[in-house]
Amino acid sequence: MTLMWDLFQTIYVPDASLKELIAHSWKKMVDVHAKRLVQVHVTKDEEHKSLSIAKEIAQDADCNNPIADHHLGEAQAIVVSLRPAHRNCILLLDELAARTVAKRMGIRLTGFPGVLLATSNIGLITPDDLKRRLEICREQGTHYSKSLIRDVYSLAQQKRRTQ
Repeated sequence: MTLMWDLFQTIYVPDASLKELIAHSWKKMVDVHAKRLVQVHVTKDEEHKSLSIAKEIAQDADCNNPIADHHLGEAQAIVVSLRPAHRNCILLLDELAARTVAKRMGIRLTGFPGVLLATSNIGLITPDDLKRRLEICREQGTHYSKSLIRDVYSLAQQKRRTQ
């Protein structure tokens, strides 16, 4: 998460996503970066839209978790991204089903591999470090294919050669 602070001045986090971060032992990181991590409260109407989107994510054929409530963080992030004030922001999503839904809605997004690529492109990490980090994620259970890792690594190497 610390690399993200080198790329983004402010990170907007909807209520459900913040709860997930804290539940997954990120409270210390949230507290350390509290001034740049902005909690975004969803309205009643947005809550209803989020639940509908969470159900859509859960119905995705490739989805590992069919319970809609488990996708509320991603759904709220998608809804917040649709606000006029956030239309030019980049949505950070890694879950494939949520990415599919967000793309259908025309939302600009990236995932952790994209964040690593951006940090490599500006020289904060090397292409080899990028590859190593993605391989560690894969070993820990993140569903990154070998071809995805190879392709992102190749993009990082190409950018490095043109600088």
